Amino acid sequence: MLVTSLIPLSLIATSVLAGEAKVTFKDVEKYTDFSPATGIESRFQEKTKEDFTEKFKELASLLPKGQTFDVTVTDVDLTGRVEPTYGQSATSYIRVVRPIDFPRMNLTYKLTDAQGQVIKEDSVVVKDMGFDMDSMASIKRQRNINYYEHKMLEDWFKQTFSEQIKVNQPGGSA
Repeated sequence: MLVTSLIPLSLIATSVLAGEAKVTFKDVEKYTDFSPATGIESRFQEKTKEDFTEKFKELASLLPKGQTFDVTVTDVDLTGRVEPTYGQSATSYIRVVRPIDFPRMNLTYKLTDAQGQVIKEDSVVVKDMGFDMDSMASIKRQRNINYYEHKMLEDWFKQTFSEQIKVNQPGGSA
């Protein structure tokens, strides 16, 4: 019981020392592929936006305290493609993942310091054309439906903000 009560305190302590994220999703209805294979589209989209928002916040926590990562998602093309399957009584849909259907996101971002000065900003297309090269990816995706998108965002973020992340590590220099 002691361990579970310490975990939230450690998360709070970490978030105090870290950067933060502001996430906006613009014109979701125009996204290339942001639809579920099954279920209610609006519920799927809200859940997926929440999932991506949490991922951006997790990534921003790698940044130094006082820095703000402000990102606007302008398009999403989820991994795979929704295709019909024909059963005995009705048509249903599944998401089929092939190497050609890689994840992609269009983002506009701005990283600012504690005084509001812009450190870095850009509009980018983030994609992972080799998403299926990880031999464990399909197993990991069973636990996290957005695994490929998360991995793509992690790789992009760590490469794009490597200097800021390095400064925030123990022994990092300013």
